[in-house]
Amino acid sequence: MKWYYGPDGNQSLWFEPDEIEAIAEDELGKAGLMPTQGAPVTDLERFVEQHLHATLDQYAELDGGVLGQTSFIAGEVPAVAISADLTGSALDDEDAQPGLRGRWRATLAHEASHVLLHRFLFATDLNQGQLFTPPDVTASRPQGLMRCLKRDVGYANRTGDWREVQANRGMAALLMPRKVFKEAASVQKSEFSLTTPTSSSAPALLLAQKLGEIFAVSRQAASIRLETLRIVVPIGTSTLTM
Repeated sequence: MKWYYGPDGNQSLWFEPDEIEAIAEDELGKAGLMPTQGAPVTDLERFVEQHLHATLDQYAELDGGVLGQTSFIAGEVPAVAISADLTGSALDDEDAQPGLRGRWRATLAHEASHVLLHRFLFATDLNQGQLFTPPDVTASRPQGLMRCLKRDVGYANRTGDWREVQANRGMAALLMPRKVFKEAASVQKSEFSLTTPTSSSAPALLLAQKLGEIFAVSRQAASIRLETLRIVVPIGTSTLTM
C-alpha cells in the first residue's frame, strides 16, 4: 500500500492487485469463513456483520441506480446498505432472472471490500473524506459515504474511481479466493475433459458456467476471474497458470 498523486492532483491510495488478494484471503481466514471445495460459497452476511463489525441493511431505500453504499462516521461502526429493490428481486422473487443473485452477492462483497480497504480513511475525522473524493462529485457525495452505482460494481473495472476499482478487485477475491477457485477449475476441467481453453471458446464458457454455479456468482464473473488468474487466456496469449 502506498500513497500517490493522481493526474488530477488529488491524493490516492494504491494497492497492488496481489496485495488486495492477500488482504481478502487473510480476513476470510481470520473470520473462519474461507471457502473450501466442500463449501465454496462465501457467507457474506456473517463476514460483514460478525467479522467486519459493520451494520447491514439489506432492504435500504437508496437513490435510483444505487445498488449499495457504505457509510463511514468517525467513532461508529461502518454501515453497509443494499438496495431494497436489488434484494427483493434477487432473493425474494421466485421468478428472479438468472444472475440477479450473483449481482446481489457481488454488491455485498463490493461494499465489504470498501470496509476492508477504505474504512481507515474516515477513521479519525469525518472531514478527511473530502481528501479522497473526486472533484466532480465532491458537492453531491456526503462526506464519509461510498455510494456505488450499477456501473461501479463489476468485474471488468470500467469505473474511473480508484476506490471502486479496488473494491471490485476485493469483491472477486472474497467471492472466488485464488486457491480454492483454481482447485475447482482444475476439477471441472478434468471432469468435463476440457482442453486448456481460450476466452470465449465453448470450453471456456462451459467452465465459467460451472464455476459460476459452484461459487454462486454470474458466468461473467467467473469468466473474468478465469482470465485474471490466467487459467483461461485471451485469444493470442499462450501463458497459463494453474
